[in-house]
Amino acid sequence: MHPDWQRICSEFLEATSYALGDLEKGWASRYDFSKRPPTYLRHEEALARIPLGTPDFPASPDLWRLLRERRSKRNFTKTPLTLHELNLLLWGTTGITADMGDYQLRTVPSAGALYPIETYLLINNVESLDKGLYHLDVQNWCLELLKREDVSEVAYLFTEEQEMTRRAAVNFVWTAVVERTRDKYRERAYRYVWWDAGHIAQNLHITGNAIGLGVCTVGHWFDKNMNECLGIDGTSHFSVLMASVGKVAGGHWLEDRRPV
Repeated sequence: MHPDWQRICSEFLEATSYALGDLEKGWASRYDFSKRPPTYLRHEEALARIPLGTPDFPASPDLWRLLRERRSKRNFTKTPLTLHELNLLLWGTTGITADMGDYQLRTVPSAGALYPIETYLLINNVESLDKGLYHLDVQNWCLELLKREDVSEVAYLFTEEQEMTRRAAVNFVWTAVVERTRDKYRERAYRYVWWDAGHIAQNLHITGNAIGLGVCTVGHWFDKNMNECLGIDGTSHFSVLMASVGKVAGGHWLEDRRPV
């Protein structure tokens, strides 16, 4: 733990807080979308690309029932996810839903519609996919295979031995390309990327619960090791949140809540 963490956190809050008069009126309306940093990330060195296509949307539970019964579930079985189930999860968390010309809208809100969050996947048990590290190419709606390896122990080690991450069919790792948001919002961007990640994580819970899967977000992981694993620098592009997903028995939620 950094010895000055409390002072640093207090200074961060002060440096990113505004009062009336701190900002020039109308500044946001003058932002030029055509000059913003690239919205989409593509790994040209990917070992393979797996097209996902538009998912076939199943019937879902009543919204109010779904919200009432949503629970974090971690007691994953060994049954694999299907590629279609994974596609539904990905579309539910970051699928493009409208083209506004200069920018696109997605299934989640984002500050200024700038979408700084990228989705990486540590895939352990998904039908028709090799185990390994993947990245979602949102623009072309495909998975990019970056490393072909058993990533269950990687997830387990980097989350300080949380058993659910080793058992999960897939571990989501969300990252932030901060310049996409910082280009417009400057110091405030470092707040906005966390909020954007939260919107995405909530959609994963709702989508996963709707199709009968267990989902649990992970706030405790070793950022530096994970950033190195993903091949990102940890400063301009850094990990912001994780989540584990897998099949559960589907009985009482308390039985699905934690690994035995």
